[in-house]
Amino acid sequence: MSIAIRKGTILVHRVFDIGGEISLGRAEQLLSADSGPRLRFATDTRKAIIIKESPLKAELGEETLDLPSGKFPVKIFARIWNYGVISVTLELAIQPGTQWDRLVMTAAELEASDEIELLAASRKDALKKRIMPAVVNPAEWEIHEDYITYIIEEADGSANPREFIKKVDVAALILAEAKEHLVDEHRNFLVESAIQYSSSDLAIIDWNSALLIEPDGQRDVADVIEFSLTHLLEFRYYDERLGHKLDELYDAMDRKRESVANIFRNFYADIAEDSSHKYMEFSEFLGRVENSLKTVGDPYLAVVFRASALEFHFDDWRKSISRKMETLAQISQILHGEVNTRRSHWLEIIIILLIAVEMIPMAVDLWKFLR
Repeated sequence: MSIAIRKGTILVHRVFDIGGEISLGRAEQLLSADSGPRLRFATDTRKAIIIKESPLKAELGEETLDLPSGKFPVKIFARIWNYGVISVTLELAIQPGTQWDRLVMTAAELEASDEIELLAASRKDALKKRIMPAVVNPAEWEIHEDYITYIIEEADGSANPREFIKKVDVAALILAEAKEHLVDEHRNFLVESAIQYSSSDLAIIDWNSALLIEPDGQRDVADVIEFSLTHLLEFRYYDERLGHKLDELYDAMDRKRESVANIFRNFYADIAEDSSHKYMEFSEFLGRVENSLKTVGDPYLAVVFRASALEFHFDDWRKSISRKMETLAQISQILHGEVNTRRSHWLEIIIILLIAVEMIPMAVDLWKFLR
């Protein structure tokens, strides 16, 4: 039986890191002519949740996206996050009457589209230029995150979401596989991973994309997924920075020189000091991840956040970073100990030399006396 979508939306996300921090108040002033409201969640019992530092939303106009199956009008907006991240979103309306197979084909085209990358990057660059005075330590990272969220508001049989997802090929949509027929084990796993607040809504969150059934058109779940995506980018960023820092430390050890000049100054002092800054920076980042979402009342969106964190492997990234931090600390301590030991050895030599110098006049007098 063919399933038709009567109303829905596709959100295509691209998330970029542009600096250490962004002053949202200053950015809001710079964008005062066309900035939208800060992100606010609804206040009913299901969605009573607060983001500690609400991002700033900026409308970036409309464009036409050229895909193999046709041209699609898209609305573009961005959110500016205080921890140096800009997320650009392309919003496509699902045409009423779109068949499920057609939606899967569109998903595959979106995944393969180079135009989306260029469009999102160009809008990000233009926005970054406008808010540059608000960016602290601007330094753009070449890697970005991408994600697609499919929101179904009304479709054949969607009044009962649990039954609906059994009638359609959810896995094909989530993984954008228009040609391959996925095995039942994977399809069943996705269906069984669905979470619900009420009998009329449903969310399936995977590492690559998500399917949301939201009959009232709410975007709170989609917003939480986007929020999680920004933290995934930050985890990857900090992990790479620590990897580079360890490489620098190993290179410094290879280049070290044995000389008196280096004995009396800590050859690794700069690295050790920088390592301490990295500890503080990462600790602040972890605290932000833990405290950014504060639930009040029913914690459904916190469940969504945890599901996103699980799919994005937050724990694995956290463990990887923690291991690198421990390695960094251990190497720094070893190097400090090595330098201090060498200083002690040289001090002993100097003391012996000073004693020897003091003995010279006595030796001269003794020699004269013996003559």
